[in-house]
Amino acid sequence: MGKVKVSRRQFLQTMGVAASGVAVSGILAACQVPAPPPQAANVTSAPTQESTTAPTSAPAAAGGTVKWAEFYSLLTDASGKLNQDWIAGVVKQFEDENAGWKVEREAIKWDQIDQKAILDLTAGVDHDLMFSSPQLMAKHLKADTYLDLTPWIEKMPKAEQDDLNWSPGWKSATVGGKQIGIATGVHTRTLAYNRDIFKAADLDPDKPLTTLDEMVEVAKKTTKADQDIWGLGMFLGNSRATIELYYAPIVWSFGGDFYDSAAQKATLTGDASIKAVQWIYDLVHTHQVTPPYSFASDADYNNLIMTAFTGGKLAQSMGYGSYWIGAMQEKNMTTGCFPATAECKVGTGGVMVQPGAARAQFTNAWCLSIHKLSKNSDAAWKLLQTIFKPENLRTYPDAGLPARLSAWESPEYSSDFYKIWLDAAKNGRPMPPTPYYPELADTMSAAMQEILSKKSDIPGTLKKFEDEWNSKYSGQ
Repeated sequence: MGKVKVSRRQFLQTMGVAASGVAVSGILAACQVPAPPPQAANVTSAPTQESTTAPTSAPAAAGGTVKWAEFYSLLTDASGKLNQDWIAGVVKQFEDENAGWKVEREAIKWDQIDQKAILDLTAGVDHDLMFSSPQLMAKHLKADTYLDLTPWIEKMPKAEQDDLNWSPGWKSATVGGKQIGIATGVHTRTLAYNRDIFKAADLDPDKPLTTLDEMVEVAKKTTKADQDIWGLGMFLGNSRATIELYYAPIVWSFGGDFYDSAAQKATLTGDASIKAVQWIYDLVHTHQVTPPYSFASDADYNNLIMTAFTGGKLAQSMGYGSYWIGAMQEKNMTTGCFPATAECKVGTGGVMVQPGAARAQFTNAWCLSIHKLSKNSDAAWKLLQTIFKPENLRTYPDAGLPARLSAWESPEYSSDFYKIWLDAAKNGRPMPPTPYYPELADTMSAAMQEILSKKSDIPGTLKKFEDEWNSKYSGQ
């Protein structure tokens, strides 16, 4: 997924704004593959929405301009260029298929696009199609940023709906009885492991781990701290990645959650949450199988999880993202897996679905939404349909794994390696549906930092931070 390096925690702390009378702070971007224009396909006109929920769209035959708010135009790296070429191809295809219509690309920084969508709603500045972040859908619902796509979706054939609505990315944009976004791909995570290190410790590399206890026992058998080789790599730094890829999956495995959506309050002191934090604490301080620098102030997710794993420093790498499949192949840990082929084989590197009762990891993707003030919402929907043609999604560089379930049936995804990734995606979960998720993520990250760095009392510390968040945001 073309990752952009930025301190998520600093981002969370500096993005306070107000919109539509709603406190909006810490706007986050989602995680993050594009195409020459393929053959045209029929595009079904969307229904006209009621004036209370959407502006009246100009008839498709009239022609005009549809605005597409995106961030790739501002990227200067190789990934940015790939995505720019893809967008250009999609735009040309749309314009060729819809006489009289043009696409105006609105360049907005990736980490500001959600914030701008909300602020511009207040200012009366219209947009049409926009990239949007799944973690922020509850915030967008509260601000009423985007149109409900349900009337258009209901006009799609059921098979088409089912091809897209299976993923956690889609479900994350299902809020308040509305569908305010559609996921463009799948970004999920697994437990990557070094098959050679497993063999050296007399562990069967072809027997998947199924429990958290098994993860710990393997970590104990494979840690060689004096050689900087660790049994279980984790990222526990000042970032929401700590919450999304480490804390949350372990809470889920202990059968709980850290947010009560019915009561709209944080539940950091729940039994599952306390057990999860204790489990993580023990990895670092009791069992000493996870490096102590994993929670350092300058800890870097990429370095601790991807670079360390592909460099042979980790027996198990938890939270290994689908955006790093290519990195494994670059180090000859797999063959024929990137790009995906039917001949994909694992070598020294393998992946497992996250062990534990839930078998779940955080899963997301960039979504596409239509702005509430869109003057051409029907045309925006047609542009969205062009983007979601199978051939276009297949070549979208930043999509990650396929958003369409049917794409997984193609030969290139038939290998055991990709079947594991599909299993992980199907079991994946989004973050809690609170408008104040950024603040919740920041709060939990701070709690983890205090517990790990100061060896603070776990229940007491979690209670302090839970009370702090609930005093500000509970019930909203």
